[in-house]
Amino acid sequence: MKNIDLSISPEAIKKSFFVFMHRYHVILFVVVVLGGLAVSVFVLNTIVIRSSDTSDSTSGQTSGEFDQATIKRIEELKTRDQAGGGLDLSKGRTNPFVE
Repeated sequence: MKNIDLSISPEAIKKSFFVFMHRYHVILFVVVVLGGLAVSVFVLNTIVIRSSDTSDSTSGQTSGEFDQATIKRIEELKTRDQAGGGLDLSKGRTNPFVE
């Protein structure tokens, strides 16, 4: 029969740890990376859900009223169908490729 040494020494623990790491380093890396990704997705999802939740907000509703000056400026705006003849583009930059 072989003589089995059952003593626990720091060198034996260190050697067994390095053997374990050498054998399973790829699997441990994948587990750590996927676990980190899962945690980060969970945290980001929680942040998004809490930021869009307005049930705890105490701010009142804003007023939807305009003053008369704003209403007058809006009425003076032209629509897309109206002619925009007042626009003069000749004062700007010139095309360097034109002969």
